[in-house]
Amino acid sequence: MNVDKNLEKEVLTRLLHAHPNGLGKEVLDNYRGEKVVASTLAILQDRGLIKEGHVTCNEAGEHALHLPIKLTASGVDAARKLEDA
Repeated sequence: MNVDKNLEKEVLTRLLHAHPNGLGKEVLDNYRGEKVVASTLAILQDRGLIKEGHVTCNEAGEHALHLPIKLTASGVDAARKLEDA
């Protein structure tokens, strides 16, 4: 699945500037809809940019979030690079 690069940047930036404890349901706030943001989070998790196990996918293909969502060290680096670009 292709990830919207603007949405990826927005999510990573929000997580970068979040409280050290991470983000709760507010991470899903976006005009594209919660399902699209959850899907983006799943892709970021697959790439090792958010903590493992915070996004799961059921057999129906729907994503479930285990809050809070936090960046990994790699996620922080990726978010900073996007922010500087």
